[in-house]
Amino acid sequence: MKVKDVKKQSAKMLAYVSLKFGKMSADSACCYIYHQPKMPEALKNMKQS
Repeated sequence: MKVKDVKKQSAKMLAYVSLKFGKMSADSACCYIYHQPKMPEALKNMKQS
């Protein structure tokens, strides 16, 4: 396997994991009662209904 392919595959995996974490955080609330940071519009669009 070439180094270029390994870099490309790892970048795809990182993008996939970050997208999953973004969707997961859009569907959940903050664990602290008084602190819920503002959510970007792009993240609000990922929220499941």
